[in-house]
Amino acid sequence: MIKKILFVDDDPVLLGILSGTASQQFGTEFEIQTAEGGQAAIEVTDSEGPFSVVVVDMQMPGMNGIETIGHLRTKMPHAVFMMLTANRDLETAIHAVNDGKVFKFLSKPCEPSELASSIKAAQSEHNSLVSAKDLLSGTISGTLDLMTDLIEMPDGRHIDTARMLNATSDLASRMAINLGWEERIAARVFLVGIAMLSPQEAERFDCLDPTSDEHKELFGKICRVSAGLLKKIPRFDWIVDLLRLVPKAERYRELGSREELSALVLRVVFYWNFLTMKGMCVETASATIRKIMPELPDKLIGAVECLHDNRDALCVKTVAMTELKPGMIPYHSVTNDQGCKVISGGRRLTQAMIDNLCADRELSQRPLMVVMSSISTLQYDDASGVACPV
Repeated sequence: MIKKILFVDDDPVLLGILSGTASQQFGTEFEIQTAEGGQAAIEVTDSEGPFSVVVVDMQMPGMNGIETIGHLRTKMPHAVFMMLTANRDLETAIHAVNDGKVFKFLSKPCEPSELASSIKAAQSEHNSLVSAKDLLSGTISGTLDLMTDLIEMPDGRHIDTARMLNATSDLASRMAINLGWEERIAARVFLVGIAMLSPQEAERFDCLDPTSDEHKELFGKICRVSAGLLKKIPRFDWIVDLLRLVPKAERYRELGSREELSALVLRVVFYWNFLTMKGMCVETASATIRKIMPELPDKLIGAVECLHDNRDALCVKTVAMTELKPGMIPYHSVTNDQGCKVISGGRRLTQAMIDNLCADRELSQRPLMVVMSSISTLQYDDASGVACPV
């Protein structure tokens, strides 16, 4: 956790007293910085921040305490602010506390013991804010990993969610469509409902002609089930509504709503991924997508054909199983002694896949041919599950 204090006051003598008192009370436990006035505080924050605790004088020329806190909070959303005032302006105090701008008010002069206890309380509040943020981001990351494992792990399933995420971003960029964090999460998890299909339905979904009505109906069912599962996660309401639109997305409207455009991109990228993972070249896949969605414009089909197909990379390298990293792409499928496919060629490896390979005594001794570009030009972010250019 960050343990850094910033004192802000237009009086350099008072700044010296405050920083000296804090040093005596805490020793080297906190890093202490000072700033003479609001503008100086902004500059110190840019060069030395972020800070966990900020103590600001209320009455300063040019930029008062409330204004200074407003500027600093945009740069340090998890900093805890305390205000130093000589006149105890009750109305100002109530307004600042109610708006969440100030954690506590301190009076001038401030007793060393009161200053120390207040800083400790503010640091504790900062720790709580950061812990809650880390917990939330960790929970979402773990949830995404679990969902994508459910989608990808079964043998023979032609889905690579990391590849879909990259293609979604690429296609949207080519079509000048702005994506938010919601679409990026949706690209990875909108097929989680596939795990709820019966074995017979899952087999038909993988084997049926994607232009057939039955395949389209199964795709719609997967999206609806996914929406129902994701509805249980807080802040995913917009994603849930988006997933319900995906099976109905048919035509591109340049001035369409964000939901309409995002749903169309997700549907197109699904079919691109599904078909090329089954071995179709990009041109054949795009022709099939046009049959499924005949109203798509040439501009969008052209953008689809420009998407990078991982199997176009011909350079390969042989590596030991112990050298595998998430994001690498096997050139061939991996089968066990019984002839059962364990990993499909052309799919990015996840940590779960690597763990399964290494847990098998026989498989762990085999070398594996890996697409060279997935080693030399891609770096895999375990937290987000995204393969990114280095």
